[in-house]
Amino acid sequence: MKLSDVKKYIADLFLPNRCPACSKVIPWDKTMCRKCREKLIVITDELCSVCGKSQCIDHSKLAFENCIALFYYEQPCINAIYALKYNKGSNFAEFSAGLLRTELENKNLIEKIDLVTCVPMSSKKLRKRKYNQSEMIAKCICEQIGKPLDTNLIVHADTLVDHHKLPKNEKADNAMSSFRIADDSKNLKGKTVLLCDDVYTTGSTMNACASCLKKLGAKSVIAAAIATTRHVEKRYDEES
Repeated sequence: MKLSDVKKYIADLFLPNRCPACSKVIPWDKTMCRKCREKLIVITDELCSVCGKSQCIDHSKLAFENCIALFYYEQPCINAIYALKYNKGSNFAEFSAGLLRTELENKNLIEKIDLVTCVPMSSKKLRKRKYNQSEMIAKCICEQIGKPLDTNLIVHADTLVDHHKLPKNEKADNAMSSFRIADDSKNLKGKTVLLCDDVYTTGSTMNACASCLKKLGAKSVIAAAIATTRHVEKRYDEES
C-alpha cells in the first residue's frame, strides 16, 4: 500500500470519506459514489480539440494550441467543483486527473508535455482559502502522467476587479491585466506546458496565462480543465 493510501485509510477512521458531488459516505479508497460517476458523462468528443468549446471561438486569438475539458459545468459536476474549491475536496481532483490522463493519451499529447503548471490564485483569495484548487488538480495530473510540476511561472496581479462578475466583453482585457510572469520564472524555450484550471468559461483566463507562458518561451500550451460551460457567454459568478 502506498503512503498516500495509508494516510487516506487513517484519515477515514476519523473523518469518513464522502462523494464530492452528493456527500454520501463512500469507501476510503473511492473518489466518488457509483451513482454520481454514472451521471458524469465525459463530453470530450463534443468539443473542439483546439478551443475546448462545442461552438468554436476565434482560434486566431488563442495563445494555447489545445484545450481539453471533461464535463459541462452542470450538476452533479457543479457540486463536485464546489467541494474542490471550498472544502479542499481532493477526491474530485483525483477522479478528474485520471480521466484527463486518458484524454491526453487518446490525443497523443502526454509525450509532448515537458512540465505542468496551473492558473494562479490571487494572494487575497489564497490567504482566505489556504489552497489553490487549480494547483491541486495540477498535482494530481502530475502523479498520473509522471511530469514535473512548476507553480512559480505565473502570478496573479491582485486586481481589484472580480473577473468572474464582469460581462463577457470586458473579461479578456481584465484577464490580461490580472496575470504576469513571476519574477523568478524559468526560461521555457522549446517547452510544451500543460496549464490546469477547474472551470473554463470564456477562455480569457486560460488565454492570459498561456500568453505569459509564451512570453517565457514556451513552444506550445495545452489547456486542461475539469469543466467547461456549455455556451461561452454563460456567466460563471462564483469566486475562482
